[in-house]
Amino acid sequence: MDGLESSDLMHAILSSAGLGLWTIELDDGKPPRMYADKAFLQTLGLPEETLPEDLYNLWSSNIDLSYYEAFAESIDHMTRGEMSELEYAWNHQTRGIIYLRSHGGRNNEYTRGVRLEGCSTDVTEQIEFKMHLRELAQYSDIANTLGDGFDNIYYVDTSDNSFIEFNAQGVVKNLDVKTCNNFFEGFEQALEKVVYRDDWEAVKDFVNKEKLLNGLEDDRAVSIAFRFFIDGRLVYYRLKAAKTPDSDSHIVVTLENVDEEESAKAERKAAATRDMAVISGLSDDFGCVVYVDYDTLSETHYRFDPLFEKFVPGWSKIDNFGNRLELLVNTVVHPSDREAFCAATEPAKVLDMVEREHMYFVNFRLQNDGEDIYYQIKFVKDENSKNHVIAGFHSVDAETKREMANLEKAELANKAKSAFLFNMSHDIRTPLNAMIGFTDMAVKNIDNKAKALDCLSKSKLSSEHLLSLINDVLDMSRIESGKVELDLNPVNLDENGDDIVSMLTSLAEKKNVCFEFVRHDVKNRYVYVDFLRMNQVIINVVSNAVKYTPSGGSVLVDISEIPSDREEFGMYQFIIQDTGIGMSPEYLQHLFDEFSRERTSTVSKQQGTGLGLAITKRIVDMMEGSIDVESKVGEGTKFTIRIPLRIQKNPEAVEQVRFMHSEREIISFEGFRVLVVEDNELNLEISRDVLESAGIVVDSAADGSVAVERLKEMGADYYDCILMDIQMPVMDGFEATRIIRSMFPEKRIPIIALSANAFDEDRSKSVDAGMDGHLAKPIVIAQLEDALKKFLKR
Repeated sequence: MDGLESSDLMHAILSSAGLGLWTIELDDGKPPRMYADKAFLQTLGLPEETLPEDLYNLWSSNIDLSYYEAFAESIDHMTRGEMSELEYAWNHQTRGIIYLRSHGGRNNEYTRGVRLEGCSTDVTEQIEFKMHLRELAQYSDIANTLGDGFDNIYYVDTSDNSFIEFNAQGVVKNLDVKTCNNFFEGFEQALEKVVYRDDWEAVKDFVNKEKLLNGLEDDRAVSIAFRFFIDGRLVYYRLKAAKTPDSDSHIVVTLENVDEEESAKAERKAAATRDMAVISGLSDDFGCVVYVDYDTLSETHYRFDPLFEKFVPGWSKIDNFGNRLELLVNTVVHPSDREAFCAATEPAKVLDMVEREHMYFVNFRLQNDGEDIYYQIKFVKDENSKNHVIAGFHSVDAETKREMANLEKAELANKAKSAFLFNMSHDIRTPLNAMIGFTDMAVKNIDNKAKALDCLSKSKLSSEHLLSLINDVLDMSRIESGKVELDLNPVNLDENGDDIVSMLTSLAEKKNVCFEFVRHDVKNRYVYVDFLRMNQVIINVVSNAVKYTPSGGSVLVDISEIPSDREEFGMYQFIIQDTGIGMSPEYLQHLFDEFSRERTSTVSKQQGTGLGLAITKRIVDMMEGSIDVESKVGEGTKFTIRIPLRIQKNPEAVEQVRFMHSEREIISFEGFRVLVVEDNELNLEISRDVLESAGIVVDSAADGSVAVERLKEMGADYYDCILMDIQMPVMDGFEATRIIRSMFPEKRIPIIALSANAFDEDRSKSVDAGMDGHLAKPIVIAQLEDALKKFLKR
């Protein structure tokens, strides 16, 4: 509270004076709350973050039992508007009993209930000093001063260990100390016979003369609580020693029965342990926390959320857990959840679950103003007490609805993948069917060369389409797994664009679609770019535009350089616009989703995986670019792609990489000898036919180990080149290559990988193993010829 906050200086003054300020609020319908300044909290030994409800409970429950009646009267006086003063004993957690003097009254300006305000002073030292003065004024007055509360009192002269015994009564009247002239020896021997064995070592240390006097050098009085075993039960006693003001060589030792006090302290300790169980079992986000005795279903309240009071009026006034759950079910629990809720919160069910699992959760829905709110009760077993459970109510609405949204998203993704598999099943079977069908037709028409060639040509087209479908799926998988990285190279955009233009022009002409390619305002044509990936973006979008543009339509590609806000970078804009069938607004929202197509190939007659634009979007994102789409059904679509590219500072000093196909150069391979290492007979037959058709002498090996033995036999100069498969039984291509390199360190035989593994990391593995090239299956004859040209030279 603002009224209790003070400056550090004021806090220091109040603390040094033992004076603290407090306010108590007693409002109808709410648990009592107590606010205190730093000085009072420090006096009580409590942390500054203690909650008001907890502070009131801690303060009131630790008032010594003998002062409870006076405490209640003081509260009553102040509530009636009278000023009250009370001096009482309070059980401090570390200091033991301390004495406080409080002054206070009622604040009549507070209208929401009753507010009591006042201050308290720590008077422990004054009270104890007065007690010692009264106790030790003279020998004859000791018994009268200390009263009948002590079972025994000893006035000890530490110079010669002599003593005088007063007021022996109770259990200690049987202690045979008088017969011994040395108090410390006699007292130790007498106590050893009756003290509970678990407490004896601590008591023995306490009555040791040297240790006791050392303790009294720092404190005016020292004490220890221990247990006597009396009539079959353990009874707490306190042994206390104090210095006397009349002499430096005298002390007073007292024994008193403190069983009621220590038992109460043990109960408070058990309560503190219970509180710790609550704290450890439940976090602060719980709106309602109660401690339930399942023998009676009675409760101890710990926290109530005012919001819950709005849901269930009277919620905070309930003190029986059964009634609490009944009210909850009858008012706000969702009708569909009531039967399950009642079954899940049956006392026998709860006790069984927390006994087996320690924690038990019950989830349910509340209905509030027509809205479903997801809630949970967390039950936690109190390990220190049988059939006692902490129950915490809290909202799990946000996380539940988030999980439901994620589940819905996952279901949508599964539906998309199911649709993809359905479409792929059709799209893959279509070219497969064409390949098988045209191959059969070619076989049947083998004598009709023209007919057979036509069938084989169509079969080849279908196989290329099938390969593109598979490549799309694999490419998307690699991009999602983060295995694709951009390979930036210095290029001249003008010189590297011709191939793609001619290819796209040819694609459009086959459909009778007008294709126009325009490049303008490109000031910086020398840049660093992964040109193959950029071409993939343009090809994907333009081929889609051609695919969905009817005969007689048009496709425009407009490339320009627009202003860039990044230093040393140019911003390049690619506009692809068509007069095709267009897309609906609903589909545009899912255009870049994986496996998405507005129409299946069965309906649209257009084949594909639904991954092309998803791949395009991922590549543009990797390039830190953007892609926007405008479309209208029946009118066409416009894609606007913007990609930032780093500009070459000195292009004339950098060798520009070209990605264009070179003209076919006719070279004779007649007489060269090549070893083909391949375990698949069909693949070997294809490779052998291609090579022998070019005049090459071909030997074969079924796996890497056979190839190694062949080279050991023939020597390093026998073969001009080796075509090496990767995945083979016995010994793979990587291992075979490494062995061959170690066998002939002075002679590097060209080794080219022929592998179904076609990704960049596969090529890197081939290079690391010592290979000179990497060709992906299925074999493209033109690529194989280009590779052989590099190594087969006379």
